[in-house]
Amino acid sequence: MSYIRYIIHFILFWLIYFLVNRILFVLFFIPEVSSSNFFEVIRIIPNSLALDISFLSYMLSIICIILWLGLFIKPKRFMQNIIYFFTVFMLFLSSIIAGGEVALYSEWNTKLNFKALSHLSAPSEVFQTASMKHFFILFIFLVGTSFFIFLYKKKVHILLKDQSSISVIKRFFVLPLFLGLLFIGARGGLQAIPINLSDAYFSNNIILNDIAVNSNWNIIQSFLKNSRNLEGNPYQKHSDQDALDFMNNINTSSGDSVDLVLTNKKPNLVFILLESWSADNIESLEGLEGITPNFRSLEKEGLLFTDFYSNGWTSDQSVSSIFSSFPVFPYVAIINQADKSRRLPCLNRSLDAYHSSFFFGGQLTYGNIKGYLLSQGFDLVKDKNDYKDLPSGRLGVHDQYMFNQFKKEIGQLPEPFLTTLFTLSSHSPYDFPAEHKLSFDSKHDQYVNSVAYTDKCLGEFMQSVKEEDWYDNTLFIIVADHSHSSPIKRRIAQKERYKIPMLWIGEVLKEEFRGEHHSRMGSQLDLTPSILSQLNMSHSDYIFGNDLFNCQNDVFIPYAFHKGYGLISENGYYAFSETYNKIIESHPKDRVSKSHIQKEAELYFQIAFQKYLDL
Repeated sequence: MSYIRYIIHFILFWLIYFLVNRILFVLFFIPEVSSSNFFEVIRIIPNSLALDISFLSYMLSIICIILWLGLFIKPKRFMQNIIYFFTVFMLFLSSIIAGGEVALYSEWNTKLNFKALSHLSAPSEVFQTASMKHFFILFIFLVGTSFFIFLYKKKVHILLKDQSSISVIKRFFVLPLFLGLLFIGARGGLQAIPINLSDAYFSNNIILNDIAVNSNWNIIQSFLKNSRNLEGNPYQKHSDQDALDFMNNINTSSGDSVDLVLTNKKPNLVFILLESWSADNIESLEGLEGITPNFRSLEKEGLLFTDFYSNGWTSDQSVSSIFSSFPVFPYVAIINQADKSRRLPCLNRSLDAYHSSFFFGGQLTYGNIKGYLLSQGFDLVKDKNDYKDLPSGRLGVHDQYMFNQFKKEIGQLPEPFLTTLFTLSSHSPYDFPAEHKLSFDSKHDQYVNSVAYTDKCLGEFMQSVKEEDWYDNTLFIIVADHSHSSPIKRRIAQKERYKIPMLWIGEVLKEEFRGEHHSRMGSQLDLTPSILSQLNMSHSDYIFGNDLFNCQNDVFIPYAFHKGYGLISENGYYAFSETYNKIIESHPKDRVSKSHIQKEAELYFQIAFQKYLDL
């Protein structure tokens, strides 16, 4: 059928067009691209296909609807002309996006995004700041696009002029069939996690990743994710002066740790990021008994933080909170926006002398975690695609096998190293290879048993690494990514709902801190500043984090939940639901604190979101 022939030619035409634009991009940035070898540069092509096809699926959805309407509307030439002018418009728009992106990249080192487009509200300013070089770049792309318009008219669009007839009955089945296939193409396939930026990321040379990302797809996603910000900061409730005064309280860049808990200033750092571990699973954190006996045993050798919280409710949020010390918001995740997240500070960049790595048995495309890690310069990033030979469940490799693999991976890392294992088995569907022995007569029994399974794997791993050469100079930081509903029923915004375990353990921990509890309140935002302070390094870039061992600073713990936000401070805690536009948690320590805690929460999110907008 001529329709199918046209769609195939249409896809091939646009893939060639995107390839030519990428070649032009490379030619403008030869010095940056040439830092990678030829074979790595060539990998741009296969890694770009998924997002290219995703964008073309959206385009073809519009064209298929027009074609379908053309089956009922005469003359057919009218609908064909609509498709032609739509395609020409998209080609010109794509050339402007591609040309503007090359110009922008030379200034900002980022792809065209919502922030750049927002400057078009003052077009005169844009034209005044543009140089002749920028206009020349745009001219080159427009000339190239003019050739492609001619090519489309002569070689592709002509296929629509020879349409075979379709019976009336078939006409009603054609559109749903094609739209269904295009929906699959738009989301990147039938896998659990829809396509995102990470699917195009493959290199430690960030410019190669940026070239692989489809420019049209990227600008649409950037606009959609920032559409709520068209009217500015939604948390703007107080004066700029009030915000400035409050910022001075939360900026903890000054002051040294009161307690130095490590024996040296350059230990290896091993993060064990525990999937969905709530404090409700830990007896010593006022949790249920018998779930995590191995963790409880490790407490005797380490320093347990007894009043520690996550800042969000998903794994991607936790990664940017832990490594970049950046707050979480109800509606946007900064890790999903490469142009913003790459501007954040990051622990591995602060520890530039360390080899950095991250290992996960699942898909790191989730939440664009892979994209964030590569853009922040992690030296080695591996996920389930690198461990296809290991026993797996629906989401990925079971924890016991990943812990064993992690031990092997660490043995090959150059010291000093900063490395992370992100566990998986305590995430639904809980298909871990072990018995379900625990029951609390709760719908969360499966979850509880999955935590018990990971706890066993954790205990075996910690015991097995004690004979390794690198063990004596290593600090293990065992911390959850976020909490989870448990047999202890918590309200959605209750502060205990966000309480998680964190344990520091290892031979580099001073004897006097082993088996002790650290009761100072803190959150994931405070982890990187605290580590840097212990290593006698500046943490001034992490303005929202607090040194857990410096008691001179005020403590503010922001947290976000679905369509709402809260703040825990020394005055109590407060939470506001944006869905219902009302306060749903207010627990001040006294009457005077009631208005203070609300204002503190509002100011915190006003300041944090403004920082997000400014990135």
